[in-house]
Amino acid sequence: MNTRLAKNTPFDWNSSSHREYRLVIYPDAPVYEKIMAEKQRFLTNYGVETANSFPYIKVAGFYAGEGMEETLIRWIQRICSQFSSFDITLNNYSGFPQHSIYLRIQHPQALQQLATQLKTLDGHVQAMAANSFERIPNIVLANELPEPVYQQAMPVYSRKTFRARFMATELVLLGRDHPYATSKTITVFRFLPANHKSYSEVA
Repeated sequence: MNTRLAKNTPFDWNSSSHREYRLVIYPDAPVYEKIMAEKQRFLTNYGVETANSFPYIKVAGFYAGEGMEETLIRWIQRICSQFSSFDITLNNYSGFPQHSIYLRIQHPQALQQLATQLKTLDGHVQAMAANSFERIPNIVLANELPEPVYQQAMPVYSRKTFRARFMATELVLLGRDHPYATSKTITVFRFLPANHKSYSEVA
């Protein structure tokens, strides 16, 4: 899921000192293990290892100068401090032709509310180019698939069931300085306890 942060234009890494940032939500340990087992089964059955091996929900992605980092952290912390922890339910599979299979997020309203609040960063950062797949809240099972593999696997996964639930308690800011570098955790923003009134409840 990707908010429309600033202008969604092509970004030239070579002519900029900007850093790539992503805001993500990770599943808890039991759900992580369940998803990784499914990823391993996919590799075993189809011989294709996915590019994004660690399961997460992408809430936003953008570029910003390193000098903006401390300011961004303060702004994002202010937004997260308005939200209570919330349930995320994964319910079965869907696909994006002709290259990706993902786990569906049932009732994504809380994620959408969070993304809406993150739009307050507009004008201060440059958005990553996003396709329609990224605008659907999801956790990737397999992406960047060759089309024949997608065509073979998708009918199978459309009949498979998967259900898991976890509590989203934090938003993680990842950053990297090069498109081929490994993203590193910059900071973690905690949501309020689940029994606390959320931003949406008091707004």
